[in-house]
Amino acid sequence: MKLTFFLPLLLLWGLLNCNNSHQNDNFVIRTPRSPQTPYFIIQSDKEIVDDPKRTANLKIVLGDSVIFQSPIGIELRGASSQLFYDKKSYGFELRNEKNDSKAASILNLSKNSAWILHGPYGDKTLLRNAVAYKLSNDIGRYASRTEFVEVEINGKFMGFYVLMEKLKQDNDRIKLSKLSKNDTSANKITGGYIIKIDKTAGNNPEESNYTEENSFASQFDFKGKITTQQTPHFLYEYPKPKNINSIQKTYIQNYIHSFEKALASDNFKDEQKGYRSYIDVDSFVDYFILTELFQNHDGYRLSTYLQKDRDKKLQMGPIWDIDIAFGSDNGFCDGMNRHAWVYQYNQYCSEDTWLVPFWWKRLITDEYFKQKLVSRWQTLRTQELSDNQLYKVVSTYNESITNRNMVARNFERWNILNHRITPNSTKGSHEKEISRMKQWLKEHAHWIDEKIGTL
Repeated sequence: MKLTFFLPLLLLWGLLNCNNSHQNDNFVIRTPRSPQTPYFIIQSDKEIVDDPKRTANLKIVLGDSVIFQSPIGIELRGASSQLFYDKKSYGFELRNEKNDSKAASILNLSKNSAWILHGPYGDKTLLRNAVAYKLSNDIGRYASRTEFVEVEINGKFMGFYVLMEKLKQDNDRIKLSKLSKNDTSANKITGGYIIKIDKTAGNNPEESNYTEENSFASQFDFKGKITTQQTPHFLYEYPKPKNINSIQKTYIQNYIHSFEKALASDNFKDEQKGYRSYIDVDSFVDYFILTELFQNHDGYRLSTYLQKDRDKKLQMGPIWDIDIAFGSDNGFCDGMNRHAWVYQYNQYCSEDTWLVPFWWKRLITDEYFKQKLVSRWQTLRTQELSDNQLYKVVSTYNESITNRNMVARNFERWNILNHRITPNSTKGSHEKEISRMKQWLKEHAHWIDEKIGTL
């Protein structure tokens, strides 16, 4: 729920529903817990807030056995969802007995200290993020790997959650060269970096606090014109703002500026002088395909990650935050769902604060980029993104959580199936939403089949 257009509606919805919560405060979960379901028990001495992380303890139970225990630091996640949804999402860090960060594997996922418990609420399929990340990994583009779990916090059952890997520089996550605050030599400062196009964390969802410490601005507006007004901002994600030094900042800023200048130039199609000398084209192609297949309205302009490894070109991804995608009824800015290109978001939502950078509209005009895009799409449609495979991924995940009673238990806890959770979901059962998701994916893929050659 990040579209600026919907913020007044969200505020009104919040006011109207503040005394009409769909939370079952006196809930009784009659459906038994499956012994195959990992059950997270979190105990915190203080109320969990957005910041700072609260000290707590985590215990994971499978059947009758405790399979993992650790001290953690835990905090709330999300912007609008944190404000308006009864069900919260959480970020947590594994710690040792001295309260220092500690890396470990959870449920056979890659070893790290940083994790996310994503609590789907308005998404009645419960699966949008998990399905999107699975399909991204299937085409060879790392996305957060996931496991389905149930969560209890301070004795209260919280329902179905998706355990996710937090996106971090790591050999098993975003594989980049390490870059310390002491690295200033010319051969080291070329990577690795993770930057993000997004709002700043922990702010009012209507605004962001961009500073020289946490970000830098594009030199081009959303139409590709040089300006100092209304430009995209790039947040320092790795190294973090407190760790990145001035020489590293200058390098990554100049690299992005040079790429944008080359892309905006008259000879941008030239292999040596144009944009291709700065970016990994294949990664941009795959990011485009995933964003458009899922019709992720946040794609390109929010929750958008880029990475620059040492002595390598700029790459797009991983994809992230796909909860308002898959043809969800929040649609574009007029509230109408349609089959349409997300990269053309600006023409539908020109009043939005966060618009799509000029990159994508410009790239599509290059026959080289377009041919690679069409070829890659057609290849994926015969394999990883075929109708059968799209159907299979959704069905397999849904069977997993349904057969383990996770769906029934979640909606006993959160009585929302007969309510419209503004602006993200229609009324209806989980099964109806799953069916709609499958049908929409198929129809939208066929729409892309028809339209991609005429971009």
